[in-house]
Amino acid sequence: MDGYSALLERARAQLPEVRTGGERFQVPEPVVATDGKTTVIRNFQDITTVLRREPEQVIGYLAKELGCPGVLDLPRGVLKSRIAKDAIAQRIREYTEKYVICSECKRPDTHLTKEGRLTILVCEACGAQRPVTMRRVVTPEKPKAPVVVGEVYRLTIEDVGRRGDGVAKKEGFVIFVTGANQRGMSINAKITKVLGNNAYAIVQP
Repeated sequence: MDGYSALLERARAQLPEVRTGGERFQVPEPVVATDGKTTVIRNFQDITTVLRREPEQVIGYLAKELGCPGVLDLPRGVLKSRIAKDAIAQRIREYTEKYVICSECKRPDTHLTKEGRLTILVCEACGAQRPVTMRRVVTPEKPKAPVVVGEVYRLTIEDVGRRGDGVAKKEGFVIFVTGANQRGMSINAKITKVLGNNAYAIVQP
């Protein structure tokens, strides 16, 4: 009997640690904005944090399933096409069912691991394991500025910055325009500099 008890204790010690607390697992609904032919998921990093998955993998999955290039611009995810919010939410639910939820105990306490060529979904709650098919995904592109230095664009001033420069946006990029200090103005702006996700411009006649 003592031998059985010792074996039982050793078996329990080898079980994975389970997250407790009874918190409800709820993936945030995507907060989506469109700008021309670009769709921005504003809370993308919040979603991947709840899923406990790499943002690169999730944006790649969405890009493949929705048939368009995907770009990481954390905390945002960007899809280079006009995609409806419902379609994005549906793909996120499908990803969650395939690559997050344990098929045995239905808990989200899982992680992915590689064993040779196989990808295994390992449940940290019940210890179940199952192979999952990881589709080849689109490699996320590096964000590219939608404007080019020296080019002129028609912009609308949406706000005025602290220094009096007009603030416009194009496909998620913020453009500071010297000489445009009234909200609602439509102006021709010549791009003078691009830095990260911001651009700088001057008003053109």
